[in-house]
Amino acid sequence: MVLMHTSPHPQPYRRTIFAALMEVVKIDLIVVPASFVVSTVFWIIGLGSQLPYSAIPEWSFALWATVSGLSVSTLGFDFSLAPSLVTLGLWFLVAAAAKRVVDIAAAASRTESEDDPGGWWALMGTAVGTFAVAYAGPLLALAVLVGQATVTPLGFLRFFLFLISAVGWGFVRVRGIGDIPGLSMIADGAWSVASRLVRRLLWAAVAAAAIVLVIGIVLRWNDVSETVQVYSSPVAAGIGLIIVQVLFAPSIFYSALSWIAGTGVSIGGAGTSSAFRSTSAPVPDVHVLRLLSGDYPGWTAAAPALLVLLGLLCVILGRVRAREVAEQSWMGLGIAIGVLFVTFEILALFAGGALGPLGLSGFGPSALTSALAITGLTGVGMAAGLLLIRLSGLNTEGFDLAADDGPDSFAEDSSEPSDDEVGIIHDDDPR
Repeated sequence: MVLMHTSPHPQPYRRTIFAALMEVVKIDLIVVPASFVVSTVFWIIGLGSQLPYSAIPEWSFALWATVSGLSVSTLGFDFSLAPSLVTLGLWFLVAAAAKRVVDIAAAASRTESEDDPGGWWALMGTAVGTFAVAYAGPLLALAVLVGQATVTPLGFLRFFLFLISAVGWGFVRVRGIGDIPGLSMIADGAWSVASRLVRRLLWAAVAAAAIVLVIGIVLRWNDVSETVQVYSSPVAAGIGLIIVQVLFAPSIFYSALSWIAGTGVSIGGAGTSSAFRSTSAPVPDVHVLRLLSGDYPGWTAAAPALLVLLGLLCVILGRVRAREVAEQSWMGLGIAIGVLFVTFEILALFAGGALGPLGLSGFGPSALTSALAITGLTGVGMAAGLLLIRLSGLNTEGFDLAADDGPDSFAEDSSEPSDDEVGIIHDDDPR
């Protein structure tokens, strides 16, 4: 008997493609009007220059392109330094939409058929591919044709990583890593522990960068306060500069981590400022940029030890978390280090670029060396933490004993026989 293989029913594909297109429309209905509002505000501010109305759509799509990682040339300058906080918000918006698309596709084909083993992946690939193409196509076309976006390898690399990482995050949130070819050998427990450790490390890195920035502002308060004195309205300038710095907060935090690691931050190609070397390159009058110029105390050379300490503490602090890391051993630690490097590499690519003249014509940390240095120093601390857990006897068995060390567990695990076991009958027991 010959089995007849029929082509898959087109209805799940149509439903999946329609769902992907609707998610793209939802994103566009949020992003495009928001960019037009911001561009209109800038146009009103620059009305004294008698700017034409055509500047509004040009700036709108240029802003969308820059936030997505592309490079834009307008007003005589190259703009390729994305406002990273806005980029992060757009990334979460795209990732949430991709998650819904994957969820819909997975519901349409829950299991892989034996007669058609590629059917599940065909439907999932259609969903993800439709979403990615439908979002990237109009953005690239409008950015190049209207927004004056320039075709640069770095810009397209950043946009590609932006889109792939967001879609990948949405897929992993729904399906996990077991469905990804080549990663199915990784146990769910190891991935779960590694992802929680990475999340903990990222929050700790943000805290460490913020502490370093606060210490720098306190030590060099005079230089920082003088930045707003050059403006005609220091109060308004101070408020505006704070808002601008908040929009670039993720890039600022990552630059602070690169400064701590010793790879430093390049300032317009005129010099590199790090914990090991100072520079006197001219920088715009912005608070955090003033921290990059001038001499540093000698003890700042010990700053890289802060990243090692950060990795150490994230592993050993917390009995439950330390037990999880010990159970997964080097496999979980290696996965966490790999995910951490990929995250830092993407952050590094978005933390550098051009944003105007002087020190911002080529600003930011080195994309490759900074991610390697930060991950390497943090990884050394993580490895030291795991070794400390093993050397101190806090292995899996030790944690189980320690977890049962309380008075309640002693009563439950006591080796003394119970009354029932020795045959003692209480007065209130029925006979």
